[in-house]
Amino acid sequence: MEDVKGYGQYCPIALGAEVFAERWTPIILRNLMVGCHRFGEILEGAPGLPRSVLTQRLRRLERDGVVERRDGGGYHLTDAGAELTEVCLALGVWGARWREVLPENLDPYLMLWALSRLIRPGTLPKDRVVVRFDVEAARGPGRYWLVVSVRGNEVCVRAPGFEEDGVVVTDAEWLVRWHGGSVSLGSAQAAGGIAVTGPPWLVRTLAGWGELSPFAGIRPASGRR
Repeated sequence: MEDVKGYGQYCPIALGAEVFAERWTPIILRNLMVGCHRFGEILEGAPGLPRSVLTQRLRRLERDGVVERRDGGGYHLTDAGAELTEVCLALGVWGARWREVLPENLDPYLMLWALSRLIRPGTLPKDRVVVRFDVEAARGPGRYWLVVSVRGNEVCVRAPGFEEDGVVVTDAEWLVRWHGGSVSLGSAQAAGGIAVTGPPWLVRTLAGWGELSPFAGIRPASGRR
C-alpha cells in the first residue's frame, strides 16, 4: 500500500491538495467526469498511467469519499467528487489561458478519445456516424476512425468495418486547435489546416463537435509565453 503523507496543516487549501494534488488524480477525476466508470475506461484515457497506480489512486479516492463503487456499475463520483471536478474545470481554464501545448503533447488518439466522450448519442443525425481521420503527427499511427453511435462511441486504429461517412485530413496541431475550440472548423478549412470530404450534413456535425470542449472559447492570455 502506498504511504501517503499529508501536509500537517489545518489550511483548507492544504487539506484539499492532499486529495487533489497527487500525480494522476486530476486525470482520473477528469475521466470519471466525462463518463468513464470501468477500470479499463479510466485507464484508456490516461496513457502512461500504470495499472497498479490507478488501483492505488482509486482506493485512496474511495477512502477520501470522492469515489464510490456501485454494484454492476463500476466507479462513480460521490457528491464530494462531483464538487471536486469543479476544481478540475478551473484548472483546465487556467491551463487553456496560460499554458501552451507542446509538440510532444500532441496525441491525436487521446484527442479523438476525449472528443468521443463528449458526443451524446441523442445529438447524432443518424444511428451511426463513422469519420476517418488522416492525421500528420509525430506520434501515433496517423489514421484513426471515430465511430459514434447510439450503442456507444469508440476510436479505432484499424478499419472498423463500417461504411465511412467522410474523411478529415489534418495535422495534430490543427486537430487539437479545432477540438479545443480555439479555431472553428470553417476557419480551419479556410486556412488550409483541415480538409473535410463528405456530405454537407457531416460538415455541419463536425462543426458542432468542435464546440463541445468545456474550454472552447477560452482565449490565451496576452502575456502568455
